[in-house]
Amino acid sequence: MNNREHINKWLEYEKAGIFDLDVNPVDWDDCYPVTEDFPYVQRNIFKRFTNFLKRKFVVAPFCRKINKRERNTIVVGRENLKGIKRAILTCNHVYIFDCLAVKYAVKHKMKFVAAEFNNRKGFLGDMMRAEGIMPLSAKLSVQRKFAKALGEHLKSGHYVLFYPEQAMWYQYDKPRPLKNGAFRYAEKFDVPVVPTFITYRDSGQVDSDGVKIMHFTVHILKPIFPPENMSANERAQYLKERTFSAYKDLYERTYGKPLEYKTEADSL
Repeated sequence: MNNREHINKWLEYEKAGIFDLDVNPVDWDDCYPVTEDFPYVQRNIFKRFTNFLKRKFVVAPFCRKINKRERNTIVVGRENLKGIKRAILTCNHVYIFDCLAVKYAVKHKMKFVAAEFNNRKGFLGDMMRAEGIMPLSAKLSVQRKFAKALGEHLKSGHYVLFYPEQAMWYQYDKPRPLKNGAFRYAEKFDVPVVPTFITYRDSGQVDSDGVKIMHFTVHILKPIFPPENMSANERAQYLKERTFSAYKDLYERTYGKPLEYKTEADSL
């Protein structure tokens, strides 16, 4: 599916009021299943060293290329990270490599939560695992291992990036409804949520599909801390609502218009 087809598909989903479906078809034959053996925490010293080399000599140069040459990424709000040693980060999911835009913005050691189909075969999957993806699974036993590893990474001073919108919609500019997972984990491990959000600047160029190539501005918004004197569900809901409110406010200030979705209800 090319970029034009991708955008037409999410326009169709938006009109139907559906915001959490993946647009690109998933090729499950190109993915490894996520099992209890997945190295959410890599303890093999040799693997840790080879992953370091992959990050340094492959992922880091690619990250610079994406952010400095292709997307001309600008970062706003890095001062909001002062004193934040561990956190759940959230971001709108608008580009296959937008995790690298967030990494470029925050300049902190990170892990990246991803859908199961991102545990890919081949060179790309190898680089993603070296960089620190944490693919989700529907299996309860794997979810327990995921949660334990997540807590360990947070305790050791990592930021962990979630995409609470769930699906990637290429260059979609609006915040979409958020899922609960990121906020439940932030509540569980009593860490702040740091919302990040990507807005666009017109590059003046178009791609081979005739779609505008947009430059990125990564906004790092103020951290949101789990409140005291609430139940676990209330704390998670508070974090989710405050995150969406921050996104909505940023969207409306950046683009100078109210957040509205082009749904079928508009024509009734």
